[in-house]
Amino acid sequence: METASTNLVDSFTTPIRLHSNFGMAIGLTVFNMVNDVTRKCGNCDAEIEADHAFCGVCGQKVDSKRLSLHAIGHDLLHVFVHVDRSALSLVRLLLVQPGHVAQNYVQGKRKRYFGPFAFLFVVVAAASAMTALTGFQAISSSNPNVVGDFLQRHINIVMFAEVPLLAAFSRLFDVRGGFNLAEHLVLAAYTSGMRVLFVIVIVIPVWYVFRHHTSTIRSLYYAYWPIWPLYFGFATAQFLAGKRALSWGKGILSAILTWASVQALASLVTSLYFRFFVAV
Repeated sequence: METASTNLVDSFTTPIRLHSNFGMAIGLTVFNMVNDVTRKCGNCDAEIEADHAFCGVCGQKVDSKRLSLHAIGHDLLHVFVHVDRSALSLVRLLLVQPGHVAQNYVQGKRKRYFGPFAFLFVVVAAASAMTALTGFQAISSSNPNVVGDFLQRHINIVMFAEVPLLAAFSRLFDVRGGFNLAEHLVLAAYTSGMRVLFVIVIVIPVWYVFRHHTSTIRSLYYAYWPIWPLYFGFATAQFLAGKRALSWGKGILSAILTWASVQALASLVTSLYFRFFVAV
């Protein structure tokens, strides 16, 4: 009797098990078919496997939906506040560790930073725009002339021209060091970008408030002037190996010589202009 009842139970449960296994097989087949479907990258048309979130060729995110104002706002917010590679994070690091940032970049740790030359280009463009909008006198001269007016209108030329000069002097004082001219250009670009950013955030607003007070402006200029050599000396001491005090001195001297060279070059161009293009 027990054997008969067991056979009877098995006769009822076997179809149920078979039905269940058949359903599982169909489900697994559908799942595998879905996973086997490949998608194409919207940027480079490379095939992307279903379980991948980014394109393996160009790195673009797979779910690139139609643009919306919300998406644009999210991207802008991501640029400025993202922890790993944000503009605010870069500025903070350049404020306290400018030499280490440049050193990491030249040693290959580049993913987390904005490139030095892209950073410089952005802040110089912003400074040029603010200079034009506010009328800030970036080029001052006791004898106004056409050359000075040209440089005032194209202040970005002066800002960019200082960078290779600064790198050249920095490399000159590091002749026995391990960094070449291109790597000193990275240090010069990052620090010059911060210098221009300081002009945008501090110098131009203060000048605009006190622009009608000549004596105050002159005092502020003398207070501002030593900040840049000291900052570049601070960055150089972090960037170069060896005694920190000596590296500070090299950086300060490089910044001063760069400033003097730009002044001398501007004076030379002005003298040549009046000699050959202005009637006596």
